Amino acid sequence: MAVKFLKKAKDLKPDYSVKFLLHQYLSGFEKARSMKVIHASELTKPEGMCPRMYALADVTKSKSKDQWLTASHRMTFQIGRDQERNVVLWFGEMGKAVCHWKCIACGTLHEFQTKPVACKTCGVKRFDPIEVRFESAVTGASCGVDMLLAMGETKLRPVELKTIDKEEFKQLKAPLAEHKWRTNLYLRIIDECEHHWSNMVNTKQATILYISKGGFGTLDPELKKWGLSDQFSPFKEFTIHRDDSLTEGICKRAKVVTDFRKGLVGMPCGICTTAMDKRAKTCGFRGACFSGDYPPEYFWNEGDE
Repeated sequence: MAVKFLKKAKDLKPDYSVKFLLHQYLSGFEKARSMKVIHASELTKPEGMCPRMYALADVTKSKSKDQWLTASHRMTFQIGRDQERNVVLWFGEMGKAVCHWKCIACGTLHEFQTKPVACKTCGVKRFDPIEVRFESAVTGASCGVDMLLAMGETKLRPVELKTIDKEEFKQLKAPLAEHKWRTNLYLRIIDECEHHWSNMVNTKQATILYISKGGFGTLDPELKKWGLSDQFSPFKEFTIHRDDSLTEGICKRAKVVTDFRKGLVGMPCGICTTAMDKRAKTCGFRGACFSGDYPPEYFWNEGDE
């Protein structure tokens, strides 16, 4: 039966379909990111970050499960990445984008600067922008900033770039809560970073720039006030003012992981009550967590409501 099924499946595969080849190539597993780094994006996921999961990954030498992505997922992510990259390159051409610039010919990295005129090693004038990363010396949380802008202000302005569906873009009146939350965390991480680059960055406020995936965006009367000839804008910008009260909880979780790695606390407790919790059922560390081999020693969530 299995042989017949495989033969039938093979017979159904088209020989000359461009679409088939793309789906076959793009669909597949994407490797999970290393849990050695406490990424801000993991801290701000809706389900929350579990410090015990990171501790178990360390002691069991395990990693998160790879994620299956469809061709549609990959196309969506790539469109977003390409649009964001283009914005950084445009600001690079203006001489305002500060990031790391990697020479596309020899790979030389020109760190924390506006776009070079030419590569200092080989003279080539084309570069790929690489985001600048910061790590908190307090919590160990890490973030990569999409773009830092030299706008003539006293310090560089952090800018987060977000691509958004054209219909959602039309309705957008304020930054999405999850983006406001994450940007607040970025500002805090940069402020707590001990690298000298952080002293050159504004950690009190940042900009979120939304980019419509529909091109034209919406009718924008502000453009006329500015003396521009455009009527439509594919961009919407919002200023985020830092509020550490929004990030206390997630920073506490990051610090639990860092303290565990420093040997300051024992094995932390987890978030799930039992192995049958909805979250536990999909967790790659469920077996180790509830095996009894790693009893919790540090109850970091005591007193939390």
